[in-house]
Amino acid sequence: MAYTSGTASHYKELLSILATFAAANGWTILEQSETRIYLRGEGLSGLDEIYVGAEAYENTIAGYYNWRVAGAWGWRAGRAVDAHPMSSALRYLYLWNTAIPYWMFGHAGRLIVVVKVSHVYQMLYLGFGLPPATSNQYPYPLIIGGCGTSGTALYSATGNNNTMFWANNAPTGLICRPGGDWDQIGPANCPPLNVGWRFVSSVQPAVDGSYLLEEIFVTDSNRASIYCALDGIYRVSGFGNSAENIITVGGINYLVVPDVYRSAIENYCAVRMV
Repeated sequence: MAYTSGTASHYKELLSILATFAAANGWTILEQSETRIYLRGEGLSGLDEIYVGAEAYENTIAGYYNWRVAGAWGWRAGRAVDAHPMSSALRYLYLWNTAIPYWMFGHAGRLIVVVKVSHVYQMLYLGFGLPPATSNQYPYPLIIGGCGTSGTALYSATGNNNTMFWANNAPTGLICRPGGDWDQIGPANCPPLNVGWRFVSSVQPAVDGSYLLEEIFVTDSNRASIYCALDGIYRVSGFGNSAENIITVGGINYLVVPDVYRSAIENYCAVRMV
């Protein structure tokens, strides 16, 4: 897996940086302009066709400069980002039109972007999860993860209008289920859960100061199913922890990321950096 970090000048340049990063890590750029990219990933097998897109848009009067993202089963030139064959609905990242520090993690099967906007963080997940099934049983475990469901919110929004898809507060993510239909990742439909999620607010580091990482699984509350694990994102305790810390577990480095602006013990994840 590849990793890079830096600072984009603004939210549109960030889109161009993501396209360049993706192209270097197993993704084909099907469409690229100042405000839109559409990508096809070959997957870890080299034989997959994973379709995802992102589009930047703004309203200077309202003061928002955001991204809308979607996934699909295919791509057709000239269509809107959410109008490709069997497209998902849209999910959103809330950005701004000035400098944006970023961290990008990727391979041919999925891309993760973390950004800092003022004092808050946003996260994007585009690509496959890790299902407990063969590729024949579950051929297209595509996940679209963002931080919002409204395209007009600001990065400073609070509450469930601005929360990361892994946090299980609101349906800010989407998953293509084994039958090919799309469902919302969130508490009412497909909650993202880890083994100790009921007790996460009281989890502390081990006696030697190391942190326990728990895989996050996208489940189905209506069908008692587990669809897949998030690839490279884990729950971690916020006890004695903070945003942008780099922790080492089993010789591997992880970037600690809070759920947007939240800072309680239960509000952190760790993103694998290799």
